[in-house]
Amino acid sequence: MNKKELGKFYTVTDPFSLKPFRDWFNSIPSIDEAVILEPFAGSNNIVKLMNVENSWKCYDLYPCKPEENQAPKFEVVKRDTVKDFPSGYNVCITNPPYLAKNSASKSKIVYQGDPYDDLYKKCLDLMLQNLDYIAAIIPESFITSGLFQERLTRVVSLTCKMFGDTECPVCLAMFNKEISDDFSIFRLNEKIGDYNKDLIYYKPFGASLFDWKINDPKGEIGIQCIDNTNGPSIKFVPGSTFKEEDIKISSRTFTRVSIGGDVKIKNLNQFLENCNSYLNWYREKTQDIFMTSFKGLRKDGKYRRRLDFDTAKAIMSTVLVRGRKDFLKITNKAITKDYDNKEAQVSSNI
Repeated sequence: MNKKELGKFYTVTDPFSLKPFRDWFNSIPSIDEAVILEPFAGSNNIVKLMNVENSWKCYDLYPCKPEENQAPKFEVVKRDTVKDFPSGYNVCITNPPYLAKNSASKSKIVYQGDPYDDLYKKCLDLMLQNLDYIAAIIPESFITSGLFQERLTRVVSLTCKMFGDTECPVCLAMFNKEISDDFSIFRLNEKIGDYNKDLIYYKPFGASLFDWKINDPKGEIGIQCIDNTNGPSIKFVPGSTFKEEDIKISSRTFTRVSIGGDVKIKNLNQFLENCNSYLNWYREKTQDIFMTSFKGLRKDGKYRRRLDFDTAKAIMSTVLVRGRKDFLKITNKAITKDYDNKEAQVSSNI
């Protein structure tokens, strides 16, 4: 049974020494007396990394050999915890399996994650039904999924090499017993902001205001949609940057875009400059937390990011309507004021 089929990767880097996690862990009532559950234990790397005095209960569908157990004091007991989740525990710290439903289908692997599109989401659901306090290492794309936010208290983007056999971008999500109306986002020990209080207002919208045609081989607007390994390199460029024959419906790396209807872009170079100015401002304000992370770290130590097409259309729409009387009706006034205070003004002459 290979790791892809199991949907797991063994944790090798320690995220549990980070202050956001330690503060959360130490805030759990009577934590010193708690027996901690590890329902997807692998070789007990998390138990070893945590290095606490607590007792642990550790389970796995395919338990490691005794000589591979990184915390031999605690046996890894055979149990399919997706089908038969343990009850009677209060605290759980784990790295649940990740397996996308489409990947399982392509590889003809039995998928246990329904009704979700990834097995880790099913595992999170089970944990939230059975436990009060949960810390889970999961794909960083969770931040933009919109799921399981009611009890979410903080998320740490783990911009470090977490696993020995994959470059999957991950985060450490922490959940409390109580319902909360917001959660904090960190990059390692640095706080980026609170999701609802600080960050959500910067998310552009208005993607459907204009008839943008994505993946048009003759589109006059080009978009480099994924960062390279050096740094933040997503940008709007002339469509001619990319050859017509290279534009594929399946591609998310780059595309060409046109605008339908009777709308005309008067000054393409000015429009592209304004789009890039807005994009860079948006990335600075949100620290990329709304942009899906892409495999591998950049040389500046941050995750590569991908600009999704809806956000690209929203940025272009926002740029198009600047200067029009109805602009304030489709964008946030606080954002408009904040953005207008920048030295790089967006011209309405496009």
